[in-house]
Amino acid sequence: MNRKFFIVMLAAIFMASPAVAQEDNSVSGTVSKIWNNTKKKVRNSTRRVKEEFNINDAAADLREIDGHKYMLLYRKDNFRDDAAQEFKDRCLQEFKDKYPEVTVLNCVIPQDQWIDTTSRSATGKVTKYVKTIFCYILAKDGPDGYINARFSFRQLKKVGGKWKNDKSNWPNWERTDVMTPDVYKQLKELSN
Repeated sequence: MNRKFFIVMLAAIFMASPAVAQEDNSVSGTVSKIWNNTKKKVRNSTRRVKEEFNINDAAADLREIDGHKYMLLYRKDNFRDDAAQEFKDRCLQEFKDKYPEVTVLNCVIPQDQWIDTTSRSATGKVTKYVKTIFCYILAKDGPDGYINARFSFRQLKKVGGKWKNDKSNWPNWERTDVMTPDVYKQLKELSN
């Protein structure tokens, strides 16, 4: 009897110990653990893919109005490079091909220089350098609304190599926002 009582007490103490209490072997605990590990791996993979392809999160340039996110409205042209007009002309041509009936209000490159970034391998080694410039076109779609489009141009340079234009991003039409006049007014105030 004492022996059985002793074994039962040892089992109870063991089950109540902090190490066992932290381990959740239930179905929900196992599923939760798998879900959290998967989320972490997806986040890390997404970060590595964005770094490899130099995808920038442009969320900093977005503003939420009535539950929707819109790009800021850029009106000042700051880029003074010799190629600035060529970049704007290319963007305007693509924009006008898609929206032939709109009135373009402006076409600007708000940056004063290229944005320099580096791409790294999974081990953290620099694999290439990337330069990006953005072009924004704002147009009026009759009395109905406005269209705001963002294009990008990218140049790539592998370590020890020469700068080359990224043909897939020359230009790359990244985003288009279609706005009502009310949203346009609110964005105009936020963009000042």
